[in-house]
Amino acid sequence: MSKPKFRATILDIPGIDRYEIIKSAISRFNTAIEHSFFLEATALIESLICDRLESRIGELTHKSVEFGTLGNLLKKLNNIETDVELKKIMNKVLNQWAGKRNIVIHQAAKIEHGKKKDWNDFLRFAESTAIEGRKAFDIYNKQLQKIRRQITSKKEI
Repeated sequence: MSKPKFRATILDIPGIDRYEIIKSAISRFNTAIEHSFFLEATALIESLICDRLESRIGELTHKSVEFGTLGNLLKKLNNIETDVELKKIMNKVLNQWAGKRNIVIHQAAKIEHGKKKDWNDFLRFAESTAIEGRKAFDIYNKQLQKIRRQITSKKEI
């Protein structure tokens, strides 16, 4: 069994390093969309969403956070999230997107018994899923940044 991997915090790496990784992942996401690599785009945006969820779990628990899958992170965070708006985004936007993401990532080459699969239909679904994932990331990240600014403002007073 492999040793668990834990997310680096702002105490472990400079914020600029994390920013550069996020910026590069978003740039690669955009390139993947431009070139119709929708499965790659979906995987990249999922990684970014998971990073935000892991970050939030760390903020709330004040503990090291083990890398997790999207579903497990949403379940864990749903139990401890204190911000009503973030919780709404998780339960409505991210959970809905997670189901679509599962189809794109896990069922690309699978054909359901008794049904015909059209590859072009699948690619259109994968494209819309990747784009929805980016919107979901932006919505969640915007609210998370808003909370962080409010906390910082209160500390400065």
